[in-house]
Amino acid sequence: MPDEVITKIEETQESTANGTDLLSVLGRESGFAKKPYSNEVRAAFMETLNRAIDGSNLAYYQLKEAMVTADFPYLFGDVLDRSLMAAWGTTMPSWRNYIDTGTVRDFRQAKLLGIEGMGAILDGVGERAEYPERGPSEETPITRQVSKYGGRFGISFEAMINDDLGALRTLPQKLVEAARRTEALAASKMYVGTAGFNTALYKDSAGFGNIVNTTNGASSVNPALSLANLAQAFLVMGNHKDADGFPIVMDAVTLVVGPALRVTANNIINATEIMVATGAGNYNANDQIRTANWMRNNLTVEVDPYIGMTATSNAATTWFLFASKGAPRTAVQMDYLIGHETPELFVKTPNASRVGGGTVPESFENDQQEYKVRHIFGLTQIAPFATVASNGSGS
Repeated sequence: MPDEVITKIEETQESTANGTDLLSVLGRESGFAKKPYSNEVRAAFMETLNRAIDGSNLAYYQLKEAMVTADFPYLFGDVLDRSLMAAWGTTMPSWRNYIDTGTVRDFRQAKLLGIEGMGAILDGVGERAEYPERGPSEETPITRQVSKYGGRFGISFEAMINDDLGALRTLPQKLVEAARRTEALAASKMYVGTAGFNTALYKDSAGFGNIVNTTNGASSVNPALSLANLAQAFLVMGNHKDADGFPIVMDAVTLVVGPALRVTANNIINATEIMVATGAGNYNANDQIRTANWMRNNLTVEVDPYIGMTATSNAATTWFLFASKGAPRTAVQMDYLIGHETPELFVKTPNASRVGGGTVPESFENDQQEYKVRHIFGLTQIAPFATVASNGSGS
């Protein structure tokens, strides 16, 4: 970049800091507008934009006037992209506490391979005796694959000119909200079915044994959420064994419920103490002891507001236990395409130019600037033993 342009940028940066001459920074002056925006120009624009959002009337009117330049939508797109990423980084969906995440290299099916069979008790070895040989076996591969989601939208030239900065503030957040909702609903559907729980993940056959019922060791079938029935769910989860026949230990567990069970779940977790019946033989129902609520250290509660969007029955009564993130395996895994782990924003290449020379960002046909948002992810069932469920119906 020529020295005189750099000098002009420095001068306009100083004047912009005092609230003047933004038009020069944005490139209104002859000869400057046709040059690529430098980092200094972008920084000056962002500084003025931030002052406008914070309530500076002077900065606001400077931006309003600058909007008449055809170069402004390029900066507008840059602002959207940066704001989108900033908003994405400040939110953390609750499903990440019980659903693991990973990455895949492309859109083809990827295989998750595992080794089992090496954890059995060691054999005794006599003096000068050979050590018995043991070997691992390969688990059945699990198929993982990602898919593409997205949409596009347009901003008219008139909207760019007349907008009072509302779009700059809210549009990135709406894109983040759309991406988060898409992820969350897809995650919810992995364990929620039309009658409560998803029968592809919860079943008594094929060694799953992860429904809270008498078949799997509970004292009742699909019980409602309560302290006593939560203990039954822990019993069912604790009955699971690994390939060597040993218990699968899960120290931290997440209780997932819909909005209707929020109060019940939190009352169970946040109680300072619980009442427990005592005694054997000549049992007196009035004999009880008080004990500290030990579940507060082993259980967390997450509310899934999307349960009712899939479950047409039992949505208000279904509840789940998941091994928390960090367990040997989680029940479900969310995968992203490597290098594309967050939503991406694109702008359409202009197809118009001024008669006097120079391209413009608006469409030739309708003066619209078009954007596209893309998000790539996929979900896979990994370990059914890491979750149990009850639809709360009692049958």
